[in-house]
Amino acid sequence: MTVPSLEWILPEPVPKPPAFTGFGAPVATLLARRGFTDDDGLQRFLQAGAGALHDLARMADADRALDRIESAMSAGERIAIWGDYDADGMTAIVVWVTALRRLGVEPVRYVPSRLAEGYGLSASGLADLAAAGVRLVVTCDCGVSNAEEVEVARTLGIDVVVTDHHLPPPVLPRAVAVVDPHRSDCAYPDAGLTGAGLAYKLAAALLARRGVTDEGLAAIAAIGTIADLAPMTGESRAIVRLGLDELARTEHAGLRAILRRAAERPGQPTARDLSYGVVPRINAAGRIADVELAIGLLLETDALRAEALADELEAVHEQRRELTREAIESARAMAAGVSGPSALLLRNDAWPPGLVGLIAGRLADDLARPVVAATLVGDEVRGSVRAPLDFHVAAALEACAELLPKRGGHAAAGGFSIAPDRWEAFGA
Repeated sequence: MTVPSLEWILPEPVPKPPAFTGFGAPVATLLARRGFTDDDGLQRFLQAGAGALHDLARMADADRALDRIESAMSAGERIAIWGDYDADGMTAIVVWVTALRRLGVEPVRYVPSRLAEGYGLSASGLADLAAAGVRLVVTCDCGVSNAEEVEVARTLGIDVVVTDHHLPPPVLPRAVAVVDPHRSDCAYPDAGLTGAGLAYKLAAALLARRGVTDEGLAAIAAIGTIADLAPMTGESRAIVRLGLDELARTEHAGLRAILRRAAERPGQPTARDLSYGVVPRINAAGRIADVELAIGLLLETDALRAEALADELEAVHEQRRELTREAIESARAMAAGVSGPSALLLRNDAWPPGLVGLIAGRLADDLARPVVAATLVGDEVRGSVRAPLDFHVAAALEACAELLPKRGGHAAAGGFSIAPDRWEAFGA
């Protein structure tokens, strides 16, 4: 995976920055370089809230997705929510489960095994759901690249509604609906939603159809939005602002329990608290333990049970921190002395697969270059990619499509699997 040589790109000078109310010339210059030209635009950005959310009807297949979910509810069909084992995917599941419970529906929730199935839909998981009587699967934070698996679902009598925010392949899966703001035929004005953000928009719209409040959903979606490093602009910024307001006043036992352990001031949580406190704890469950520990805590309404789950999650978090420290030390030793214009490829089959994203992210920050961290899982090598902002990870993985049977991601991060005997070719 060869990348262009790096060079400094300096911003154009701003000879006379706009006069923004309440800000002096230095900050006004920074704001101008961020694209703000007048007070009105700046205030819309700073005060982003519910008014910054767009009409979901402009999202391709959104109405079709909601219609199919409503028809399943009316017919009493069993619904499954299929997610991912990172914080964005887990919080998206919690958003859907919370919304459907308010409508009197208890969905099955399914997260594939990181080791046995890997990311996205799997034939074995779909077969298990079919045997359990599921007739509709709603994906969140995955599915847009699972055309083959959607065909398997069709043969099993399962309809699939895909909701995803990753870059879609040239041919979309033949699902009942494919809701992804990156679709080439989608007119939605903001493609920056995360999996949890998209779940929030859809679930809130479903509740609105039934005249039910969506209070509390933004709190969960804000966690996933920050976890997936969405730029704090547009709808993502609005969701985080709304979510922080909800978290500050929440009486939800699970949220209060995790905030007590992860926020400096639990009654006034900040985006920093979510990023450096809440998200790592949720991710720890998916990286080295069981995702149900984090999902269960975020859904728990009993205070005593929530405290017990939060204590258990805290122990997992501390274990993950120590394992990560050891893995990053070994990765830095491997990277020492490696130079050149190519992406840095690191593979250590002793690394836990749940930590390769953290390893790649830390070294990409340290070295200001794209980093691939990979480990052997069964009969395939699985890797994660992180890179500086001027390198588009998903596009780079797509350029290696002939080597990577499974791949996906977005601009800042991605993942893949590859046959062990093709690893050397991938690095060429």
